[in-house]
Amino acid sequence: MFRVRTMLYAGAALGIATLSPPPVLRVILAGSASMLAEATPFFFAGFLLARLLRRRHDAIAFFGCGCSSGPSARSLPTAAATWLTFGPIVAAARLAAALLVARVLRRREAALHDHAAREINVLGELRSMLPAALLAGVAAPALAQFEPARFSILGNALVGALFGFVAAPCGLGAVALASMLRSHAPIAAAAFLCVAGIVDVRALRALHERARVDHDALAYALLAIALAIVAAHHGDALVHPAFTLPLWICAAGALICAVVYARRQSPAVRFGPALILIGALVGAPPPEYHATETTLSDLFAGERLRFAGMLTCDSGSCALVRYAITCCRADAAAIVVRLDRMLPQRAGTWLRVNGRLDEIAGVLRLVPDRVERISPPTDPFVYR
Repeated sequence: MFRVRTMLYAGAALGIATLSPPPVLRVILAGSASMLAEATPFFFAGFLLARLLRRRHDAIAFFGCGCSSGPSARSLPTAAATWLTFGPIVAAARLAAALLVARVLRRREAALHDHAAREINVLGELRSMLPAALLAGVAAPALAQFEPARFSILGNALVGALFGFVAAPCGLGAVALASMLRSHAPIAAAAFLCVAGIVDVRALRALHERARVDHDALAYALLAIALAIVAAHHGDALVHPAFTLPLWICAAGALICAVVYARRQSPAVRFGPALILIGALVGAPPPEYHATETTLSDLFAGERLRFAGMLTCDSGSCALVRYAITCCRADAAAIVVRLDRMLPQRAGTWLRVNGRLDEIAGVLRLVPDRVERISPPTDPFVYR
């Protein structure tokens, strides 16, 4: 069975690589690798807790960012973020739905298999997450191109649900993406929230569906090198810089595991670490910038604003665009500030604009007092 799945994944990856131009392929690799790298510290934490408690547990599922297997909306930090962004009713509904789905999946798997002896294995978790990471890497560029005006109400709902099913990153990342969508595609955002983290492709891979996998010295070595590269570059535009210290610790842990399990081999678990290493070596290309409605939340007319971003112009209007990362590159969401006029600078120029927000034709736009040209930043992302 594993060989069949491996051939399918390899064939799909080869097809994508053949049909995608190099820049798009780099974006896909970066998005997929970033999800796996961000999840690794939580997998190591689960491994350590399992050793300390000497029993199977779901602590990481509730107290992590939603990187573990199963419905990511069970994460309490995710529920808190949902409460702050969408209110208590939405947060409670998503948490309850995720708990219900997790319980159904657990009962189904308990009826099919005996998992009492299953060992939590970092490499096994990465292997299990790999298909979802690849899907998210492919779907994320498409989400950036989504324009709701081209679709009907039903079309918006279907698109939001589809992205929620195939492209949801961790629980916190899903909330960030839904928040970004809400500003210009509220129906798609609502459908996305109903699916992402509850019945998405990763959640429906049952909580304990994975077969027992062995340790592999080479996989641990690849993982140690990959995590060290990302940590040395303070996230390398793949994950939030706050992960730097945890990634160093995980790199050291992976190196120790490579020594401890020097005689163990399990080729099936090498793909995840290899993908992280490739993403770290290839590097994360800057995102494509597209102007849409102003996406900064909680703004009001008359507020003073100082914002730096890339200038984009479309249909006779200009905007400044910057991308924000919540956890990893896979949840990068556009921050867009519309300007009240066309600027003489060429599109693609990086600008810092000081001004006042004004509501023009029902849309918040920035009225510049001062426009300053700046050099493109080394890291094009901002971090929430």
